[in-house]
Amino acid sequence: MRKIFLAFLVCFLMAANVASAAMLRVSDDDVQKVVHSIADVIYTEEFQKETPLLLTNAVKFENTELPEIGNTAWGCQYGLKTATAPDGEIVFFVDDEEKVSALKIVAYNEKAGENAVVLLFTTLQTLGLTQADAELLINKLSDDEVLASSFVWSAEKNRCYVLMAGARPQSEDGFQFMLIASDKQN
Repeated sequence: MRKIFLAFLVCFLMAANVASAAMLRVSDDDVQKVVHSIADVIYTEEFQKETPLLLTNAVKFENTELPEIGNTAWGCQYGLKTATAPDGEIVFFVDDEEKVSALKIVAYNEKAGENAVVLLFTTLQTLGLTQADAELLINKLSDDEVLASSFVWSAEKNRCYVLMAGARPQSEDGFQFMLIASDKQN
């Protein structure tokens, strides 16, 4: 319970830090286009040889986790073709125009962590980050007992991407990444 409280406290403090900045969408594309773009990458022959991931169709549901962003979210499960159960899920939080405001990638257990990172890297590049920016964002995650975070300014997308990683609050196993964006440059 203490970890959950500390994680929410850290998230609140980070949000307060960027409160002076305008929150931006992580993508100016609608959620269906983002999901299809991710699928187009992971279903290439080259990608499948390296990491044979599957992604379920996106399902729309009520957004109770981040209602300040919008009332709905879309979610897909992902996992290896050879797995008997999904490795995790990717949740796209959308605004009233169905544009992706934030996203979360969940790994249901530590074993699924490598696939979560591969999906995160693929998603960051699909959102328009350069390979260097995506690598920097992932590699700069500051290691914290409760929540790791990093940020990178994308000149190409004219926004700051903030990546947070931490334990799943409702489970004792696995972890999650959360990606948001703002106009704050430093």
